[in-house]
Amino acid sequence: MNVGISEDNGLFSCSIWRPQGKSYLFFTQFKAEVKGAKIEYAMAYSQAAVGAQNDIPLKQEEFEVTETTVSHREGKFRFELSKLMIVAKTPRDEL
Repeated sequence: MNVGISEDNGLFSCSIWRPQGKSYLFFTQFKAEVKGAKIEYAMAYSQAAVGAQNDIPLKQEEFEVTETTVSHREGKFRFELSKLMIVAKTPRDEL
């Protein structure tokens, strides 16, 4: 897992992945939730980049993104998840 923050402290990023990429273990479901921020971007991958290969994203119909969660879609998710990436924006207090 890797967590980052932008220079202005407005955006947070979180990447969760399997260190070895593919595995004989599989997910039947998944859900990641953000508290205190709104998701600006999220992507789920069936295979994480290895060597010269790029990340392979899940099809959009396999997962859903709301303002605060990223989760599998029941009946659409094919049980292949190697990496999940989320970028969230914190609310700003205006003076």
